[in-house]
Amino acid sequence: MSDPGRQLDPVAELLQRAARLSETERIEARAAFLRRVDEEQARASKPRAVVRWAAPLALAGSVLLALFLWLPERGLDYVVEGAEEESGYVRVPLDHPAAITFSDRTQIRAAAGARLRIDEIKNESGARVSVERGRVDAEITHTGHSDWRFVAGPFVVRVTGTRFELHWDADRERIEVILHEGSVEVEGYAGFGAVSVRAGQRFVGDASARTLLVSDTAAHGPEPAPPAAQGEGAEVAPAPPEPASSPEPSSSEDPAPLAAPPSGKPSWTKLVSQGEFRRVVQEAAARGEQACLASCDAADLNALADAARYVGQGELAEQALLALRSRYAKAAGSRAAFLLGRLHEGRGAAARARTWYETALREAPSGPFAAESLAGKMRTVQILEGPAAARVVAQEYLRLFPSGVHAKTARQLAAQP
Repeated sequence: MSDPGRQLDPVAELLQRAARLSETERIEARAAFLRRVDEEQARASKPRAVVRWAAPLALAGSVLLALFLWLPERGLDYVVEGAEEESGYVRVPLDHPAAITFSDRTQIRAAAGARLRIDEIKNESGARVSVERGRVDAEITHTGHSDWRFVAGPFVVRVTGTRFELHWDADRERIEVILHEGSVEVEGYAGFGAVSVRAGQRFVGDASARTLLVSDTAAHGPEPAPPAAQGEGAEVAPAPPEPASSPEPSSSEDPAPLAAPPSGKPSWTKLVSQGEFRRVVQEAAARGEQACLASCDAADLNALADAARYVGQGELAEQALLALRSRYAKAAGSRAAFLLGRLHEGRGAAARARTWYETALREAPSGPFAAESLAGKMRTVQILEGPAAARVVAQEYLRLFPSGVHAKTARQLAAQP
């Protein structure tokens, strides 16, 4: 008779091999195990000889392997050097930087005085890092299923594998991201969507002024801060002349879209999604900006407006948005009105911004930009008429959007005497 202890050796070896599986191999093993179970169930009704130890060992091995494969996914481990860490919160001293090394070889270097929190490490694909203050340099290891998020105020930087710097100024609510390798997507406040930033580019976002800028680091050197909103102590440039056209769309019928760009040449929408903002502006200049404003289709005008805003060409962005309202009122009028409000608010032109926000609300009172338009109206009314007048708008915001992004600000205004 064979020794039962020796018969159990293959089970131990099986579990040791399973412990060395990668995440992808574990997923494949789960699927194979389920297929094996189905096959065994299909043969369950057939008579077969029972070997004294083979059947129990096979069952034990299958059960143990199944238990292992269904264990919770392993999270990333990390080590913090040069700073105190407690429950994921890292407080870097004022006199020296700190280094954080993860088990997938990802490295984060936090500058002196930085504050950050590491959380949502539920598996080996990545983590969520909230930067509360200061600069971090990150080198993310690409594993094929990487999913890292760096959060700073209202901005979320989504990363798969890259090397970049992130600086968050909590007092000014200003973020700067410089890409050295790879690419990232930055999401900000509503209305702008995700912005792609590639190696060699700098992204600057100002949550207070509600502006975004993307520039090439090598060609332009240090990027100036986006213009501050009125009331922040910054000098505000004189407002541009009133546009010749009325805020109201001049046509109720949208013209038929023009033909698509020549085959083989990427559309402006695709270029914007890839972060090629300056290329879009350059191609518009090559076509002739005025000709494009008069003949480009709605998709190109939208892309041109976005690209121009991201590279700091506000005048061109405004012209593209006005062209959208003039030529594509039904399809893009209310969105263009909202973005024009954002554009003028970023310049410190509160009166014009308020007009455009009210236009967006009038044209699409329950549209996708209604909450942000009403919040914009609340801010500009406070600047123009004071807290008492803004309180009425705040109460309206809380009635319509009690759990909205700006509910906290609205409650503070509504509570004022």
